[in-house]
Amino acid sequence: MTLKKILLIFSVGLAGNWVVGQNFSVETKIDTNKIVIGDQISLTYSILKAKNTRLQLPILNQKLIDGIEIVGQPKIDSTDKPGSLEQILLKYTITSFDTGMYYIPPQPFVILSSGLPDTIRSKASFLEVGGVVIDTTHTIRDIKALEKVPVTVREIVPYLLIIVALALITIVLVYYFKRKKKEVFKVVPARPLEPAYITALRELDKINSQKLWQQKQVKEYYTRITYVIRWYISMRFAILALEMTSDEILDHLRAMNLDRVNFLNLENLLNLADIVKFAKGEPGPDDNVIHLDNAYEFIKLTKEDITEENEDKGPEIKTSEIL
Repeated sequence: MTLKKILLIFSVGLAGNWVVGQNFSVETKIDTNKIVIGDQISLTYSILKAKNTRLQLPILNQKLIDGIEIVGQPKIDSTDKPGSLEQILLKYTITSFDTGMYYIPPQPFVILSSGLPDTIRSKASFLEVGGVVIDTTHTIRDIKALEKVPVTVREIVPYLLIIVALALITIVLVYYFKRKKKEVFKVVPARPLEPAYITALRELDKINSQKLWQQKQVKEYYTRITYVIRWYISMRFAILALEMTSDEILDHLRAMNLDRVNFLNLENLLNLADIVKFAKGEPGPDDNVIHLDNAYEFIKLTKEDITEENEDKGPEIKTSEIL
């Protein structure tokens, strides 16, 4: 032990454990007097005083002294003692990052009683800070491997939910595209169509059997007759009769040189139907019968030539497909 250390310890010992005044004393405690650089220890001051007195603590900065630093804020606690006394504990956490022997000087504590100050200083102490011992007899080792922390269920659940959701989306998409692919390439055999005049004559028969004009449904009667005629013309002569005016239809038919057709009867039918639908005309019973007969006549005079064998094979088309 060096002479400097012996003198330091001797001077600290002379201060004693307690510095006593009247009902007022301070005791200094340190966890250890020897640490390795960077270690943290506690330096505690225990103050005993009367309850009816005020205490002023020493003002310490982040550095206790040069070479010794204070970590964080001090902790203060108080305890009642017998005889109207109380004990106050003032605890500092200290450390050092420089090696050497350090002298911690006494700290002043001031007691105020009846307005008169009384100062008592704490016991001095010392702290020896040593460096880290390096073992030079062994070879240099690699750093310690990372420690593996076990995976918890809470950490796994979010990933499992994402995987399940992606799997469900994939299944739905695969099912959808497979079904759509089957629908796209599904081959539907074409149904042979019957001649347009057969469908048209059947619809006129249905109109005649429903006796619409006899039930005061004159507008419905002429609307359906002219629709059948327009549909038949569009199918028979490949013109857009359903989208044309009556005059445009007549002009197209006259240009086809249909010698057997009575255009005057057809024109009267179409014009009267327009009057009934748009001007609320009221044709007589005879006109209703005559114009239905003219519709029959126009279809029969212009029907396409087909063989009896083909006519028998034509399937029936539902009324809903044209009306």
